Order: sequence, then C-alpha cells, then structure tokens
Amino acid sequence: MTDGRVLPRDFSLRWPVIVRGEGIRVWDADGREYIDSVSGSASVTSVGYGRQEVAQAMYDQAMQVAYVHDMEFHNEPAARLAKRVTEFAGGDFSWATFFSSGSDAIEAAVKFARNYHILNGEPARSVVISRQRSFHGATLFALAIGGVTVRKTRYLPYLPAATAQIPAPYCYRCPLGLRYPECGLACAEELERLILELGPQNVAAFVAEPLVAAGAPGLSAPAGYFEAIGRICKKYGVVWIADEIITGFGRTGKNFGYQHWDAQPDILAIAKGISGGYVPLSGIVVSDRLVHPFQDRKERFIHGLTYQNHPVACAAGLAVLDIIEREHLVENAAVQGAYLESCMRQLAARLPYVGEVRGKGLMWATELVRDRGTKELFDRSLLLGKRICEAAFEHGLVIYGSGDAWAHDEIFISPPLIVTKSDIDEIMDRFSRTIEDVVNSLPAGARDSAPVREVQSPVGTTAVGSQN
Repeated sequence: MTDGRVLPRDFSLRWPVIVRGEGIRVWDADGREYIDSVSGSASVTSVGYGRQEVAQAMYDQAMQVAYVHDMEFHNEPAARLAKRVTEFAGGDFSWATFFSSGSDAIEAAVKFARNYHILNGEPARSVVISRQRSFHGATLFALAIGGVTVRKTRYLPYLPAATAQIPAPYCYRCPLGLRYPECGLACAEELERLILELGPQNVAAFVAEPLVAAGAPGLSAPAGYFEAIGRICKKYGVVWIADEIITGFGRTGKNFGYQHWDAQPDILAIAKGISGGYVPLSGIVVSDRLVHPFQDRKERFIHGLTYQNHPVACAAGLAVLDIIEREHLVENAAVQGAYLESCMRQLAARLPYVGEVRGKGLMWATELVRDRGTKELFDRSLLLGKRICEAAFEHGLVIYGSGDAWAHDEIFISPPLIVTKSDIDEIMDRFSRTIEDVVNSLPAGARDSAPVREVQSPVGTTAVGSQN
C-alpha cells in the first residue's frame, strides 16, 4: 500500500502497489503474486506483461523522434500501423487514425459520422442511438451514449440530449419479455422502430459492442442479430459504429468481434488490445465508403487531438501486432477460449447459483442467482459481486465484477491472449473457491429462497423470477 498523492478512484478502498509483471501474473510490493484473469480490467494486456520487444520498440522510436504534431507532420510508425490495422480488420476498411483512449475513439467515430452526413447534404442527422446495458467511455458524450446508470447519474446535467437507446439483446432476462428465437429478433427490430420514430433524416449513427464488457459482461447477440442491425442501418443511411475497444485484436477468437457475424460495420472504434497496455493507444478504422466524400471534395475531418498518431504509441502498436500475428494469438484465443467456456459450464453444472454463462473467445462471464429455476437475484444489499471480486484477491486472482440497477451479480474473466490450458485450470480453481467461500459465508437466509425482487426496465417493471 502507499500513502502517495495519486487521486484514488475510491477513498474507501486501498489497493496493493504492483511493482512487476510477467506473462499473465503481477506481483505487489510485498511480493504477493496475482493472476490477472481480466487482462488489466478489462481486456487490455493482450500479449501479457514483460514483453521486452514492445519496450524496445518504444525506446527506439523515442530516441529517433518522440513526438510530432499531426497537423504539421506525418510520421512513419503511424502510417505503417494504419496499413497493418486496416489489413487486420478486413472487410471494406481502408483508413485509420490513432488517439489515446477508448473514449477518444468513440467521440472521434461519432464526429466522423456527423462530418460524413454534413458532406452528404444531410446536416439534420445528429442523433446517436446506442443500447441499454452498454458502456462506451467516460468522457461526456461517450458516457451519454452508454447505458451504465451508476456512472452517469452525477453528470446528467452535462450530458447531451442527442442520444437514444434500444434494448440490449439480453436473452436471459429479455427486456421485452420475449423468448428467442420466437421473438423474431425483436430487440434488433427496435432499432428500425426508433429510427422511424425519430425520423431517419435525424439519425446519424448507431453504436454497439459486438460483445458487451462493463455494462453486461460477456453479453453476446443471438444469431442473426447483427445481420438485422446492418440491414436496418443501410436501409436508413445510418452509420454503424462497432465499439471494438475490448473485442478487437483477437479477444473473441477472431481478429475483430464483428467477424462472428455476416455483417459489415462502417467504423470500428479500437483501443486496449492494440497496444497491450504498454502505452495509451486507441483509434478509429473507417470504411472506404465513408471516406470517399472527404477525398472527392478535398474536405477536412474537423477533429484533432494533441497526441493523435503519436509516433511512440504507434511503434508500440506495431510491436504488439507483430507478437499477435507471429505467435498466432488470435487462434490461441479461440482454442483456449473454447476450453475456458467448457470450464465455466462445468462450474455452472456444479454450483447451483451460477445462473448463466455467456461470452466468446477469451471473454466469459457468469451471472449469479439465488435460484437458477426462477432466475431470482441475490438481494442487492449483499453486494455479492463486489464481495467476490474483493475475496478473489485473497486467492491471488484478479477478476471483474459488474453491478448497478441493470447489471446484476456478474463476474467477468478475460485473460491475456497468451493464456494456456494450465493457466485456465489455475484461474478456474481460484475462481471456484472464491465463489464458494463468499456464498457460503452469507447468512443462511440470504442463500435460501426469498421474495422475487423487482427491477426497473425501460419497458416497465418486471418480476425477475418470472421472466423467460
């Protein structure tokens, strides 16, 4: 622990001081080891800790030229990284530019969509549609389009009004009270309904994560969902922004998360895994179609940040991509992800309070319930998810827990892409013991049946225990 003057996120908590990292493990100042099973909270350390070649690439670039301003000069690392990333993204993606955080990337993607519509003679297009139970960043507009209520409440007076939301594809507790596949993908069709309600001429973009992380850990859309989203966006001229900040660069067992479906977004927002946490780096990857109006008219994308296309950051990104491709880490994420899924499902079969297991690749989560048959929740006052995350530290395990008025007791595991089968075995052993210890420590009445708790949904109040 330290009594320094770094402003903490929470004055009620104290954290270990980490002094070293190697592979998927970190050590604190007291010499205690932790397995980082969420890749730096969350899904950041794609290639693991202690990669000397990434540090060397940054050093070499800093000694050559550490910084140039993007409005005055181009630089070679940014040019090479843009080429590599667009090739890695596949599809119609031909252009990229780089920033420093996921929030930067989301805001740049939205602004690019807005600029595109203005050049196309549709200046009324300004509304951005997103989904409930999403998280897209902490800056004001990124926060506004997200759906994590607890992160937004204090800032509501500052949040822009040009946003709207549709239900998430949360089949376990369908917010529309329906059942897949009989629902006919009603949650996707809600996008068309909302576009028509707002007026297509007013809608600029739709933003969604291929798999959700912070807002609803591991939540993945059912088959056909994103194909329907793509069709609707194309029909009404809405720019589809895929938030690949967590799902990009192999995390889901594909190069990018969108590739699990037969659907093509217009813009990818990227971050986290691109630099593996070695330096702040994010960006947007843009389809050729959207860039054409700017090219044809020699127009400017009115946006810019001081550290845009930073040479040292881009050098780090190139080194991380080298490792991902040379060591076949996307393929490893698919193989080890399948094993992680099987372990999570075995855990669910053994522990009656694991209600749902969901995810893809190296993004898996559990939703804990008091009663699996009714999907009844543990009482919110128990703070079960928080307790489990804190208790995991005692077992030398770092996990991620989510919870607010929408997110229940959900635990997220997303280890680095270098993870091995034996690593997963150790993670699951520590994870299982943590859950059992915490649940068994609850008062007997808290573990037994109790009245069904009601939660507020945007489409009304529903009894959780009776949902499909």
